[in-house]
Amino acid sequence: MKAKKIISLLLALALAASLFAGCGGDGKDSSSQAPASSSGESQAGSDAGDASSQGGEAEGTGKVDGGGYEVNYLYMIAQEGPNQNKVNEAINELAQKELNMKVNVIPMTWGTYNSQISMMLAAGEALDIFPAFSGNFSTYIQSQYVVDMSQYLDDLKDAQQVLGEDFNCGYIGDFLIGLGQMKERGYPTGLVVRKDIFDELGYKVEDFNVTVEDYSSFDQLGEMFEKVKAAHPEMVCLDGTSIMALQTIDWFDNLGDNFGVLENYGQTTTITNWFESEQYKNFCHIGSDWFKKGYSSQDIAVNSDSGEIKMKAGNCFSFITAIKPNTDVEKKAQTGYEVAVIPVGGNCAKSTSAVTSAMLSVANSAQDPQKAVQFMNWTYVSQEFNDLINWGIQGEDWVLTEDNLAAYPEGVDASSVSYHNDMGYIYPNQFAGHPWEGNPVDIWEQYEKYNSEMMTSKAYGFTFDSTPVTTEEAQLASVYEQYSKDLAFGVVDVDSKLKEFNDALYAAGLQKVMDEKQRQLDEWLAAQ
Repeated sequence: MKAKKIISLLLALALAASLFAGCGGDGKDSSSQAPASSSGESQAGSDAGDASSQGGEAEGTGKVDGGGYEVNYLYMIAQEGPNQNKVNEAINELAQKELNMKVNVIPMTWGTYNSQISMMLAAGEALDIFPAFSGNFSTYIQSQYVVDMSQYLDDLKDAQQVLGEDFNCGYIGDFLIGLGQMKERGYPTGLVVRKDIFDELGYKVEDFNVTVEDYSSFDQLGEMFEKVKAAHPEMVCLDGTSIMALQTIDWFDNLGDNFGVLENYGQTTTITNWFESEQYKNFCHIGSDWFKKGYSSQDIAVNSDSGEIKMKAGNCFSFITAIKPNTDVEKKAQTGYEVAVIPVGGNCAKSTSAVTSAMLSVANSAQDPQKAVQFMNWTYVSQEFNDLINWGIQGEDWVLTEDNLAAYPEGVDASSVSYHNDMGYIYPNQFAGHPWEGNPVDIWEQYEKYNSEMMTSKAYGFTFDSTPVTTEEAQLASVYEQYSKDLAFGVVDVDSKLKEFNDALYAAGLQKVMDEKQRQLDEWLAAQ
């Protein structure tokens, strides 16, 4: 990764609220990772936990000796479960056995995390490892909340082996802020529907061919919603927090924000304003049609509950989300319903934002950052650790099937299980753990194939330095927040509000940002 001035990149990230930052690199395909073997060991073999002299290494074991260090490990959970304490204890016992480290587990739901993490970091509370999100990177570095992990590369050999070139996406200039997770590297849009109602109405996924090549094809979804509404008037046909015009990493390369993009999945090098494109206008009109006909929830533009939560409550037929090879299995676990997944719109491009949107970082309050890094390295290759945080206690919350898949024990289901997250996308390496029952046994190989076959943006590896336009970026983010949901869900008059939106964007400095972005991109392309 080519080093850049760190302060420039910090400023570039600072105001990208809810938008993703790109990573550096050579622009080549970096999605071909080698997952850990079924035993949980990486191909790094005896390199596991290769520590420098400060951390030490247990002679003959190939593992670090943590010397009894206590790691404060914060990770995300779907909800508190009765077996949480057992999981905490099991993680602690495992780390003591394999690393001679203790672990103070800090499980947090999304709501708790969002309200607590900033205060925890500012107060210097006991914390070693936590998930950090790209919109906060600059604040975390400038406030000295996070450790530069590039000091400890010798302690991260397993993680480097697992992540491959994606490892470098954690760099901001020369500062390694964190490591990404093993997951998909691009996000096509899909509609997740309750399969019981879908089947009842006689539908099959192959009945649908919804594509941005023909926007009238979206009528297929509207016709289905109409049938759902007639057969189940108690159901909300579409709910959640997203719709096509809000899936802004699906249709173009946003180059770190949405203000000047490369349309057509990044297959162009000309910066344009997507919000005045025909595609964006079409998406808003489709959202408006669905809203006016009563297909979408009447409070959808102000709703903060995810589609998964809405469906789990029992009166939501469908929601829009990013999809991947095993979305149907994942959403069944999250909602309690069998689901079908209808691809919406077509393709997607390989996105570095998929790596950098959430990173696992080391807090500056860690008493021994090197030992924290060594623990993090271990989490990328430990099968048992990844299974524990995702599925819980083996034999109580899950069992191993003959096909080497995780499944509920007999008599246990989604409503009665004592611990279950199915959130591998936010954990270090779900590929090291067992896939959940219902997935193909080769699901992780399918992920690799899925990642490797994606289109790659012509600007893959380009990082926009917004230092010259920081004021404009802040103003644009404010305008976007004001208009985007109302337009996307169609709760306002689209044509008049769309003009008002774009006028406000240009008044806030959009053209200046686009010109600066084009200048930098042209220079970057010329240097390749």
